[in-house]
Amino acid sequence: MVSSTDIQSPRVKFGKYKKDDFFPVVKRRVEAYFKEKGIPHTGTTRLYIKASVLTLIYFTIYISIMSNQFQLTGLVILYGLMGMTKGIVGFNLIHDALHGSFFSSKKLNRIIGYWFDINGTSSFIWKISHNIHHHIYTNIPGHDDDVDKAILLRLNTTDKVYWFHKYQYLYAPILYGLIGLNWVFYSDYNWFFREGKNNNAKPNDYFMFFSLKVVNLLMFLILPMAFLSVPWWYVALGFLSMHICGGLLISIVFQLAHIVDNVEYFEPNEEGKIEKNWAEHEMMTTSNFATHNRILTEMVGGLNFQVEHHLFPYVSHSHFPEVAKIVKSTAKEFGLPYYEQPTFREAIKSHFRTLKRLGRGEGFQKQENHSAQYRQVKESR
Repeated sequence: MVSSTDIQSPRVKFGKYKKDDFFPVVKRRVEAYFKEKGIPHTGTTRLYIKASVLTLIYFTIYISIMSNQFQLTGLVILYGLMGMTKGIVGFNLIHDALHGSFFSSKKLNRIIGYWFDINGTSSFIWKISHNIHHHIYTNIPGHDDDVDKAILLRLNTTDKVYWFHKYQYLYAPILYGLIGLNWVFYSDYNWFFREGKNNNAKPNDYFMFFSLKVVNLLMFLILPMAFLSVPWWYVALGFLSMHICGGLLISIVFQLAHIVDNVEYFEPNEEGKIEKNWAEHEMMTTSNFATHNRILTEMVGGLNFQVEHHLFPYVSHSHFPEVAKIVKSTAKEFGLPYYEQPTFREAIKSHFRTLKRLGRGEGFQKQENHSAQYRQVKESR
């Protein structure tokens, strides 16, 4: 499997590594850790137990929805819980699987990945928009789809500032709640037809994309409307609740990694080159949060260890707490930043502070510039 560090875009190229640069060194140390422990990069028994419990919860909620025992309030609550459970299942199972790190088997990872499609969102598109565009070109406007949003949100420093952006820190949660509906009914199709036009989609991709979109609508909208003895609009409101709750949860968790204090944006020069190498770029554009909160770590599938995930996407989140010790100490040794927010609450506050600054046309707040220190370290090695 090709890792993100091995891919060079024809539009953007990063600086090259030397043998004793940060990433080659930290990668050797992380690999030595796995070799010393005699463990694979993939999931642990604890993860598989958690996955089994989450799967049980997922289908229990769905069966409860279809039990015909609930009226409007109950259905709205159950659908809302389903949306949040979808997000948590996505964090813990599907996200690892789509990065090839849940199981050692590519086939099993692909099968788990199709759960993403059953939930309404395309795994085919995710592997392009997230695994490639976001993981390689993090916080590069025009290349990272996560910071290139519709006009209502200004999430990077190059977008034009409109008068309403100064209020985006207030209305952003509403848009976050609607992102799931946009994703399922518009964004996926827009991406897919573009990839099809560029001959990047095979016949099997077409079949899986459209057939699983139908399965999603059947499971969560059409069958409940057909078989539950409640007005159709009860189900419609429940469906809306599912997407609002799930969209808000997913958006907040992912935004806390890159749209917060300290992280930076970098743009390629006229030749499409970025001076920094890819790993240095990732360290300056990514932030962790609440890494000492074990409950939160389990809930969000280690996505609070975003630094480690971006450097080692092929490693299951089960290993991030230990990998983080190696990454943090090595970053300090090389004079590189290791950004992190101490708590979930502080990370949320940091995110909305950043939205407020971006909405006013201001840049990101940085504690210090590590570039000169890192350059001195590289020159001394």
